[in-house]
Amino acid sequence: MEKSIENILCCVGLRNDSHPVLEQAIRLASATGASLHVLHAVKSLDDDVMNTLRVNIRDNQTLQGLIRKRLDDAQQQLDTKLENFFSALGTDSATLASCIASRGVVEGYPAKVIVQRASKLNCDLIVMASNKQGFTASYAGKVTRGVLKRSHVPVVVVPSPA
Repeated sequence: MEKSIENILCCVGLRNDSHPVLEQAIRLASATGASLHVLHAVKSLDDDVMNTLRVNIRDNQTLQGLIRKRLDDAQQQLDTKLENFFSALGTDSATLASCIASRGVVEGYPAKVIVQRASKLNCDLIVMASNKQGFTASYAGKVTRGVLKRSHVPVVVVPSPA
């Protein structure tokens, strides 16, 4: 049975250089004709942090605004990261950028929300960074290992540049 790759989820971090992950995901999308969905997962605030915020910020609207600003800031950082990535590519950047069908930020336990988003978007493949260096299977970071355990679709793990 032959199954085509129609949707690819590319998971990127905002702290580290995610250019190798984006590059690999775009290559795969270009080679397969798949739509590419770029995602950043923001870890939910701990209960202790939320309780402290609730005690110190009594106005619920202000609290919700701060929480929303956190996600909006992450979205802005993701957009900037993508702009920088495509500007570094040069002449082919407009053509390559056109394979990106969506970009977004989700909040929750990262491994869980990544797999949920892949399912929601009917992704056939997930591309993400190893976030660790090494030569054994344990080179994958906590989030990557969590996605590998939960995912029902293949996961391409891109190693960190040497």
